[in-house]
Amino acid sequence: MVVDEFPERTAHAVRSAVLQTSPPRRVVVHARPGSLTGELKEQLRTLARDASIPLELTETQEPLTADLTRALADRADGAPADQQWIWLLRSDSHADPSALDQLLRTVETSPSVTVAGCTVVDAEHPRHLVSVGTTVTASAQPITLLEPGELDQGQHDARSDVLAVPLPGMLVRQDVWAMLDGLDPHTPERAAATDLCWRSRLAGHRVVVVPGARIHQQPADTDPDESRTRRRAEAELREAAVWLRLKHAPALAVPVLWLWSLITAVGAFLGSLLAKEPEVGTARLTGTLRTLLRPLALARSRRRARASRTVSRSVVGPLKATRREVRAHRRGLLDLDSPEEVIGDGTGSTTDEHQPTGDHDDFTALATPERNWVGLGLVVALVLLGGLSLVGWWGLLGAETATGGALLPLSEQASVLWHHAVNGWSTAGLGGPGQAGPFGLLMAVAGSTGHGSAVLLWLILMAMPLAAAGAWALAGSVARSRGGRLLMALLWGCSPALLVATGQGRIGAVLVHVLLPWLGVAVLRAVGAAAQHRLDPEGTPVDRRPRPGRRGVISWTASGWTALLLAVLTAAAPVLLPVLLAGLLLVAMITRSRGRTLWWTPLPTLALWLPALWVHHSTPRALLADPGVPLAADPAPVWQQLLGFPLALTPEADLAALPWAGGLDPNLPWTLIAALVIGVPVLLLAGLGLFSPGRPGRVARTGAVITVLGLLGAWSAPLLVTSLDAAGQTVTVGIAVFTSVVLLGLLLAAQAGVHTLREAGTLARAVVGVLAGLAVVSVALTSTLWLSPRLAGTAPAAGVAQGTHEDVGFSTVVRGERQRTVPATAADQGLSRLSTRTLVLERTEEGLAVGLVSGSGTTLDHLSGAVTTRTLTGPLTAPRQARPDPADEALRSLAVQLTSGSAEDPRPALESFGAAFVVLRDPEGGEASTAAAIDAVPGLSSVGLTDSGWLWRATPAQDGGPEAAGVLGVEDRQGFFTSRARVEDAEGQVQLLLAQAEGRVQSTVPAADAPRSVVLAERADPGWRATLDGRPLTALPATGEGTSASAWAQRFELPATGGELTVWYESGVPAWLWWVAALLVGFAALLAIPTPARRGRAPLTSRASVQGSGPGVEPDAAVGTVDPDHDQDAEEVR
Repeated sequence: MVVDEFPERTAHAVRSAVLQTSPPRRVVVHARPGSLTGELKEQLRTLARDASIPLELTETQEPLTADLTRALADRADGAPADQQWIWLLRSDSHADPSALDQLLRTVETSPSVTVAGCTVVDAEHPRHLVSVGTTVTASAQPITLLEPGELDQGQHDARSDVLAVPLPGMLVRQDVWAMLDGLDPHTPERAAATDLCWRSRLAGHRVVVVPGARIHQQPADTDPDESRTRRRAEAELREAAVWLRLKHAPALAVPVLWLWSLITAVGAFLGSLLAKEPEVGTARLTGTLRTLLRPLALARSRRRARASRTVSRSVVGPLKATRREVRAHRRGLLDLDSPEEVIGDGTGSTTDEHQPTGDHDDFTALATPERNWVGLGLVVALVLLGGLSLVGWWGLLGAETATGGALLPLSEQASVLWHHAVNGWSTAGLGGPGQAGPFGLLMAVAGSTGHGSAVLLWLILMAMPLAAAGAWALAGSVARSRGGRLLMALLWGCSPALLVATGQGRIGAVLVHVLLPWLGVAVLRAVGAAAQHRLDPEGTPVDRRPRPGRRGVISWTASGWTALLLAVLTAAAPVLLPVLLAGLLLVAMITRSRGRTLWWTPLPTLALWLPALWVHHSTPRALLADPGVPLAADPAPVWQQLLGFPLALTPEADLAALPWAGGLDPNLPWTLIAALVIGVPVLLLAGLGLFSPGRPGRVARTGAVITVLGLLGAWSAPLLVTSLDAAGQTVTVGIAVFTSVVLLGLLLAAQAGVHTLREAGTLARAVVGVLAGLAVVSVALTSTLWLSPRLAGTAPAAGVAQGTHEDVGFSTVVRGERQRTVPATAADQGLSRLSTRTLVLERTEEGLAVGLVSGSGTTLDHLSGAVTTRTLTGPLTAPRQARPDPADEALRSLAVQLTSGSAEDPRPALESFGAAFVVLRDPEGGEASTAAAIDAVPGLSSVGLTDSGWLWRATPAQDGGPEAAGVLGVEDRQGFFTSRARVEDAEGQVQLLLAQAEGRVQSTVPAADAPRSVVLAERADPGWRATLDGRPLTALPATGEGTSASAWAQRFELPATGGELTVWYESGVPAWLWWVAALLVGFAALLAIPTPARRGRAPLTSRASVQGSGPGVEPDAAVGTVDPDHDQDAEEVR
């Protein structure tokens, strides 16, 4: 009697043994120290004494297999060993009174049988079969070929010879037990019984099952976390299968099978990612490695098996399960676990009370699904907000791109976007080192569609309905109230935080507002906390089967989406990273074991930030800066943020000036009143939600924590100064993203409050109705305040902002523009392999501003955090303005020279900047005098007034211009003036223009009479590299004095010999950082890909595998997932 589980049931098991019709001659109880209490021991002795059967109690700490072998090594009691039998039982099972008698009769009539086993049934359901003998698959996985819960109807009574029998009830002849040396101590306990029978077969003996002898096995107490039990069973099953296969394989096949087992385990793990069962794949990989990493134990075990083998290994072949049997068995399991969806209780009728039918009692009400489509609220929200957005943003329709405020277009070529994202050198202005960070990768992904600027335009245009869709989905994951879902969608889609972000072109804040609810949905589904929606009229879930994402069933697909959404959100708003990480870790800790799907999700995000952190670890300002053009703003105080407003309101502002508000009393603080009407209803609903009981209350309180985290972030954001805007005002971290976080927490609590009050009495439902009405008024007022100024005027022309209304922060500076922001001639050369720049002069409130633009104009992908924060230095909270470097001084000197009417030739300076054109912006036509002054400057040829301003081109000093090397991609009959990279002689005269593509120069240069230099129109930096025919060139240091190119530009010594010249920039970021990020993001994307639904999902393991423990009943092979060792029908692969 093996006592390994349920020691308290040992007395019942011993009683069943001593009361057999053919009782045993001796009972040996083998237990772990301390498992048997003194009272239990005395009870066992009494049972044996009453039956006049000797009893031995042994206790040891050694492994069960070795212990049992030693304990039963010599129990012959003076009789011949071939006439003595060992009957093995377990404390969790008891035998029928005739079980041993039937076993003995079988072995007496069949002398060749040395191992006989019993039929094992469920002790709680005696008609349910657990095992009638065991076989193995082609990959040596133990399998019973029984369906879970299969009833004993005599269908297996004819079964006799089998490969193996389970340990409970196994009868083994004493001499065979000694010859086989008992159970193998090296074999995993899960496979010990199968291994013993297998070796007995190879020793020339028979193994049979006696169907009439029955053992009742008690189901094991499973872990409350069912998935943990299944993972453990999968690992043990795989370990047993790999061990048996390697142990009983020919010696020459072992190395091949060892390698194949490793490959298939890794393949099964990757397949489990596609099947959204990474835990199963991990468990199988773990089980495989447990065997593969024990070569010495395997060698000793094989030696033991070889010592007892007397027949060929092929003798067990006919006893193994065929592939057809395995496929049929698994198909049957799938069918059993795939009931068709039913409506109601499955009877076809409702459970309503009996109603009078006029003597027609044979008719009952049919059970039907709910007639109102659950997505109706979503359609209403999308139609309302989509129409509102189209009317409000009608000026963007037909535009090539949207620009204004913090927003700029994207480069047209996807390759350029990817180059800017990973290269580490920013081409804005005169260039500078700067890793774009995850936002650059995000823009590259958007630009990979071929219409990156259009993607941003339509994101602004459709932000309201897109945000509403996310809020509708999140509200549905919290509670099933359809009205509440519609209300939450409208409140979120019309929130002031989103309207301010779109109006100011803060694309990062817009992305955060649109995607933040989806992150909430993903987190709730990942931990299995999403609400159940499919309910019958009584409120009971229609489909009671656990589905991933709901009712405590975790979802790895949602986990993958959580990781991806976290990466996108923190790329759009880097300052959100600590807030979102804190929220995720909090949820993971609260949900305990179900939170294991969240612990890994920050890894892709952190990996994506590693390259930028590697470069800018000493300048955190570059990491925290918001994407886009720096834009100063006045953040709102805490109380206004709770009302949903990110920018400070002026209570004294005159809302009565609106076109429709002429009758309002101008002496009242209408802005404050409007803010309260907009924000208070949500606060009231959220407050009610905090007092909700059960799951809604927990969700509401989680929302309150999220709100607090958002307020803390909003409080700290204005303390982090990142840059200066065009007017010289300090720019802090944007606060709109934290306002969105605050509102998200409030809406979570509000949806929980709506759900709770709707389930309460009449008065509570009336309260909900009143508050919902106020929320509708809030949405209507917000929409009116946002839309009214846009409808007041006429259609704005391209380049002109729509109506601006400052009172509640709904100003609109975003406008529709062309993709090209410089004249076509300048853009053509800028986009060619010459990569020339354009000098742009523009009048501002501070005076005449000067800048250099590349290609067709400055784009969003040019502006990394390193570029926008270059104007400041010092600590984050105590910055100071950075001093201009020699390149900036040279650029300002050139601007003064051009606009002052100086007779000095500006071409050397333009040449050093790689600028071939000069543009003077003149949107209002007031720069005629400045244009006349520039006309008088020598070396510039006036082109005239273009759609982008006044244009001049620099004329080459010599006819035809310098010679160009390589394919330029552009033609000019007048010759080219300069390029971004060029070869100069010792006197600084340009000898050769060099072609480049995506920041890399690769041209063939001819030989010359004297050494020369390669000059780049880029700031000098240690990261620049140059080679000639593979030989590194020496970099010339920048002098830092004066305004010539030698003071600031990157230069290399070039020998007189010709060859293949290559120039590029190395950011210093190790390649492995990008590979780690790519692998983690790929892993998350693989998890996030939804797998097609099929008719059912078979259990991971059979009932026996979950209930069994130790070398007892052998488990079935896993089903429902990919097993590389077996052929499977397509329907079997999840």
